[in-house]
Amino acid sequence: MTILGVEGEMSGSEDISATSATVTPYTTAQTITPSDLGDYNSITQINVAAIAYSESDNAAGGVTVTIGTVAPTP
Repeated sequence: MTILGVEGEMSGSEDISATSATVTPYTTAQTITPSDLGDYNSITQINVAAIAYSESDNAAGGVTVTIGTVAPTP
């Protein structure tokens, strides 16, 4: 097969090892790749958890709202 002037072969999907992933959003950017998931070479779906949100009463008589989760330090 030739695509854009490059000749090659396509073996089909027999070597695909797919998985899904669940991630938690943090206040910093994240990149999810199949290599992050072990022996898989394809991701079929990524589930993103809800953004963390909490409210608590504060000493000034108001409410403190915390939105987001800080990524853990590696």
